[in-house]
Amino acid sequence: MTCLGLPVRAVAMSTCMMSLALLSGTGCSKGSSSGVGGAGGTSTASTTSTTSTTSSASHASSAGTGGMSGATSSSVGTGGGGATGGSTSSASATTASASSASSSTSTSSSASSGTGGTGGGFMAPPGTAAYPAEVEPNDIKALANPLAMGTKGFTASIHPLGDIDVFEVTVTTGGSSLSVKTSDGMGGCPAGAKTYLRVFDSTNAVLAFDNGKSGCVSFTPASNPGLAGLPVGTYYVHVESATLSVIPFYVLDISLKAPACGDGVVQVASGEQCDDGNTTSGDGCSSTCKLESGNYVNETEPNDTQATGNNLDGHAGGVGQLNPAGDTDWYTVDVTVAGSSITAEIGDGFSGCPFGFDSQLTLFGPSMMQLATDLNSGVSPCSRISPQMYPAASALPVGKYALKVARLSSQIQPYYVLKVKVAPPGCGDGLVEPPEQCDPGIPVPGCSATCMFTGDFIPETEPNDTQGTANPLGTHAGFIAAIKPVGDLDYFSFQVPGPSSLVIIETGDGLGGCPTGFDSILHLYDPMGNQLVTDDNGGVNFCSKISPVQYPQAMNLPAGTYKARVELNGNNALQSQYVVTIAVKQPGCGDGIIETGEQCDHGSANGTAGDGCSATCQAIAPWEIEPNNSTATATPQWPGLSTWKGSISPIGDHDYFTFTLASSGLVTLVTHDVDMPTYCTSDTELYLYDQNGTEIAFDDESGPGPGDPVAMGKCSKISMQSLQAGIYYAMVKRYGDTKVIPAYQLDLTVQ
Repeated sequence: MTCLGLPVRAVAMSTCMMSLALLSGTGCSKGSSSGVGGAGGTSTASTTSTTSTTSSASHASSAGTGGMSGATSSSVGTGGGGATGGSTSSASATTASASSASSSTSTSSSASSGTGGTGGGFMAPPGTAAYPAEVEPNDIKALANPLAMGTKGFTASIHPLGDIDVFEVTVTTGGSSLSVKTSDGMGGCPAGAKTYLRVFDSTNAVLAFDNGKSGCVSFTPASNPGLAGLPVGTYYVHVESATLSVIPFYVLDISLKAPACGDGVVQVASGEQCDDGNTTSGDGCSSTCKLESGNYVNETEPNDTQATGNNLDGHAGGVGQLNPAGDTDWYTVDVTVAGSSITAEIGDGFSGCPFGFDSQLTLFGPSMMQLATDLNSGVSPCSRISPQMYPAASALPVGKYALKVARLSSQIQPYYVLKVKVAPPGCGDGLVEPPEQCDPGIPVPGCSATCMFTGDFIPETEPNDTQGTANPLGTHAGFIAAIKPVGDLDYFSFQVPGPSSLVIIETGDGLGGCPTGFDSILHLYDPMGNQLVTDDNGGVNFCSKISPVQYPQAMNLPAGTYKARVELNGNNALQSQYVVTIAVKQPGCGDGIIETGEQCDHGSANGTAGDGCSATCQAIAPWEIEPNNSTATATPQWPGLSTWKGSISPIGDHDYFTFTLASSGLVTLVTHDVDMPTYCTSDTELYLYDQNGTEIAFDDESGPGPGDPVAMGKCSKISMQSLQAGIYYAMVKRYGDTKVIPAYQLDLTVQ
């Protein structure tokens, strides 16, 4: 069906209906129709009948006005009353109200009025070849509308109140997967629609469920494992209104795919290690559905005991499934160099966690002794064992070690990826051991190939537990220190050269993160020993930061010797190593504060390569342009680029970006670590707004997950199909507005 020469699904249904009504005078409605206008009054002199779209000739008395249309209703409308008769002067018949859904006839009269017309009834939305209209009644399984060969779903409505729509899907190939989605057919959701969606098998077992409170619903095998690996049989899709109201129009997409690479379901038993829904290589999952990130091996059953565990030597890890419910999978690795460490992590092969996998990972030694067990230290709720978190996974003697993968709940787990690394002692094993200063386990900026900081840090000198024994900073950038013994206090001193100076002090790991489990408290004292300010969690994660952005007491400082104190929150534990940086600056570009005329200020005035801020504090593509904390000040797209880089600082900062679509398309926005698309070390929230500033999409944790040993958060991703041409705004913030994000990247993809 077309409307004004365009397919119905390519234009708004309401626009179609009104256009047809105005052009032809015939009824057209997406959910209800207006009443027919009442007839005009009869003339006492001469009478001339006219239609609503035809003018009459002049007479001694004019024709009366057609009655107004009846009120719109979800059932039958009420016609409007007839109008009064016309005057005795010459006139043309007037046109019926444009809101009427049908033509009306008027008759001139000197006085009397006509009788109100009859209201129009509900008109079900028309279908298309790909999305045929539902056939009512279809409220029960016996009357379900079957999905026909060659169609993609249905066009339907929830009407009248209490209506239920049931659709039937037949699986003829065992192992098939099913995807179901409600929408307006144009990438959005009908205004006000909230669809309560369920999928049942022939025994009435619920395979997927969503109460629809958030609007339209989408089920995929990845997010709803019950829709993967379906046996041959009949299945039913139920659609209702979550708010017990009428939904005049919606589109139901139903996709049934036979088991094969590209169906979006990982068929572990068939040798697949991933399946991103396509057969294109170069996106992390090859054209044959093999992980491109490393040499993985698929599990071989039976592997339910340590004795039958699959050996992973020479591989990056294993790909498996827990089937049937209660299944456990065992893997073994050999430690051939004494003192080695083991790092093992469960995920989806793309720095995320398989949907809803409440895993348990356990490490056993050669003598079957349990060394460590973990539930959700990885990408939540997945598991991770590392020497940083579990010392028992380090300094290992030579022998065969075993890893057991299990699921806490008694459910099937369609697939998972176990990543394992056995590292000999030394630089690269993820443990900071003398004389190392840093060892993240993977190459990161700030740590050299010999595991030494590239920054200018010096070791603390004990004792430095009082202001009188504080370590002097001199010309260095900071200190490498430790909290030993329990209750240790570390004092550091630095010089402020003159009036109006400011200071920025921060604890961390020296690489832009915070040491695992480190919860510091930071204090600043003036030359008289008086405390000016204290901070707990103003830095990354549970680390601390004092700067003029957060604390005005750290600026306009007179000349003198100032001191900083670092301690562990609670003073009841040890910290093997941390880094404290101290920077004294004069006001202006490079002081870390964005002032008038500046687009950025990262605390350095040398235009350091990669920090996105020039020596004159102007933003360098593709970094954000501050201030950009509203749609009015949003950072636009940089010429020729479709990515931005930014930071969330101070706490509570919100970054807005704007882009323009010349034509409709599939739009994807995703946050991640700078220049590392599969890594995420900070927990973001992502919002999408239209040109009026109205929120149209939101996401918290659909993007990349942690990909390195110090990762603590998860990033965000929004995908919008058939987003219409126009101006849009994206906003990035830190989850809960409780911490800063030193740096992140936002990518925009339009297809």
